[in-house]
Amino acid sequence: MRKIVCTAAVAFATCGAGLAQFDNRWIEFGEEPARLAIPVLSLSNSSDEVDFAWGDLDRDGWVDLVAVVKQDFTSPGKRPNTLLMNEFGVLQDRTSQYASSSTVGGDMGFLTPTNDRDVILVDLDLDGWLDVVTAPTLSDGDPKHIGHPRIYMNRGVNFQGDWLGLIHDDARAPQMFVEGSGVPANPRFCSVSAGDMTGNGYPDLYFGDYDSGGGNQALDMNDRLWVNDGTAHFTDDSFTRMSFQMRESAFGMAVAVEDFNMDGVADVVKDTALNAPQYVAVSYNNPGNEGFFNLFDAFHTNQPYHTNVGDLNNDGRPDVVVTDDADDRYRVNTGTDAFGRATWGPSSTYDFLPGAPDDDGFGGNNLVVDLDNDGWNDVLITDCDVDISGCNRRTHVYHNHGGPVGTTNLTLLEERQSTGAGWIGVVGMDASDLQGTHDVAVFDINLDGFVDMVFGRCTGTFLWMNRGQVSDSPGTAVGPRGPVVVRR
Repeated sequence: MRKIVCTAAVAFATCGAGLAQFDNRWIEFGEEPARLAIPVLSLSNSSDEVDFAWGDLDRDGWVDLVAVVKQDFTSPGKRPNTLLMNEFGVLQDRTSQYASSSTVGGDMGFLTPTNDRDVILVDLDLDGWLDVVTAPTLSDGDPKHIGHPRIYMNRGVNFQGDWLGLIHDDARAPQMFVEGSGVPANPRFCSVSAGDMTGNGYPDLYFGDYDSGGGNQALDMNDRLWVNDGTAHFTDDSFTRMSFQMRESAFGMAVAVEDFNMDGVADVVKDTALNAPQYVAVSYNNPGNEGFFNLFDAFHTNQPYHTNVGDLNNDGRPDVVVTDDADDRYRVNTGTDAFGRATWGPSSTYDFLPGAPDDDGFGGNNLVVDLDNDGWNDVLITDCDVDISGCNRRTHVYHNHGGPVGTTNLTLLEERQSTGAGWIGVVGMDASDLQGTHDVAVFDINLDGFVDMVFGRCTGTFLWMNRGQVSDSPGTAVGPRGPVVVRR
């Protein structure tokens, strides 16, 4: 059941400080189409879905945006991808100029249609420049360079200091083989994450697989762990480093590489959905033999469909948020048990004001991010199911009200103006602005210190600015920004 914050009879009159009430104008956003210099239907529309990743690719101090596009829902329909460069607070399509090169003859980089479902930005060779990795699905019978994960290396700058862009380098991705049969084939991946799992300092790659529906089920790959040799060339070490139970996924909607038990080595969390196995689980890296995984814990069940990681209670431990086909959930990481596994607080639902509609069913991607700069991460959960058609639900934005550091009694509340019409989630957006969302990119577009939002919806792509902005003056390049992996 949902928690209700205050009773309907006293919602306006007697809710004290620290208790939620209607019209809490905690953060405001306004739409600014001029900052998105592309046609509104060019990325996300009634037949195409989009997935975002963001980071400062050219090291000019402005965060750029990568958009991978495919035919919507579970389908083999391929689309080109798009590189949007942030030019003093305006996102410009520079795909042809900076992302159309490849080591494969005839391939046009981002402009080559692919069936990519996920994307991350990560510095694979530790040269200080973010590279791009995509996760494709349903590409049975296509050439390897189309159906395998594509690695785009950042070429840095020339002697004049001009950025050279990205180049797709197919040789960095190993040929994959069907588990059990050894037949070479393309995977059906739904997710990708990165982190150093072997201890050599270089980020490795983990891919989440799905085999629930669509395509030839004989070509099942299961999850894969690709190990970085230190030059950003990868080998598939999945079978020697992880057990079958760790690799097995039905619909591997989401994966993330994090140190969940705080033992100094990177673990893997994944959400496998729809059919058995159906859970959120952590595969634990062995600190005594780093790079080899020795513990598996399926700690969350229900009907999970997507998961993401972030610190919700400011104790320094990674918590998880879970999109569910029923009520969405979050779990707080409370410590480490005697076996070396993270311990988890209760499976908690989100908060809604009295009389307000609550969780409206199936959802999609989710995100943990501090929208209002109060030091407490908030939660966004999009509504488009990547497998089943339908754009009639809406994104939910949950305001984290904070509390004592380490608390498990969090208030993550969907704020709204009133029980009727008006803004919902954040001031400035109503229900129609949140409807039919595939993904949301959240980053500071104009360098004012407040994160802004790009929504990829069934009706187009829309850019919303945080009204905390103070200046659009150009910044100064100071080198790479943010963590090694830039995604969510």
